[in-house]
Amino acid sequence: MPVSISPHYEAEKLEAPDIDDIIDVYEDRIQHWVIEPAKLLANTEHGGPAAFCILLTYFEGAWSYLMRKSSSGRSKEYFKYGFADAFKLSGNPEQLLLRVGQLLYEDARCGFFHDGLFRGKVFFADMNKDMVITLPMRDGNLDIEGEIQSMLIDVKRCISAVEKHFSATISSLRDTSRTEKRAEFFRFFKSQYDWEQPGPIVGIREPGK
Repeated sequence: MPVSISPHYEAEKLEAPDIDDIIDVYEDRIQHWVIEPAKLLANTEHGGPAAFCILLTYFEGAWSYLMRKSSSGRSKEYFKYGFADAFKLSGNPEQLLLRVGQLLYEDARCGFFHDGLFRGKVFFADMNKDMVITLPMRDGNLDIEGEIQSMLIDVKRCISAVEKHFSATISSLRDTSRTEKRAEFFRFFKSQYDWEQPGPIVGIREPGK
């Protein structure tokens, strides 16, 4: 029976893979297990928050693959840096994006998966930008270092930003002049998903025995 390892590839794809086989599988998994499902949900009634939940799975892994290091024990750190990298073209300062990433980790990612709901500072709206961050005023000026009051999120635009970020990542990996970076990616992927190691064998007791 064929064993699928991603939406469009079976296990034989990794029997003796080269770097481009690895990139194919990575791209197929993120594009069709994360980005495309998020798009579908975002276009259904009341589907925006669920779509955003799917999108929240992207940032930690994206930074992990960029750093070529496991996020084990550093989940929050990798999430916020991955978020800041994905939205670095938003025009917001990096330090603010890192703080927003931490807020999303705590109030959106952990809030939803631990409490079953987004916590009090996360809201959704259709806007002309991917997100709006509200900050306090000090002496009549915006306090860029002040505590974040709330976040308004346009889910569809955020999905678009993530898709552009991922597309740029894949384009960089497919650049054959980046020999060492491609080799590093190959080694890290193998450390996370070693196709040469046999999978677990599960024994099932026969009925009545």
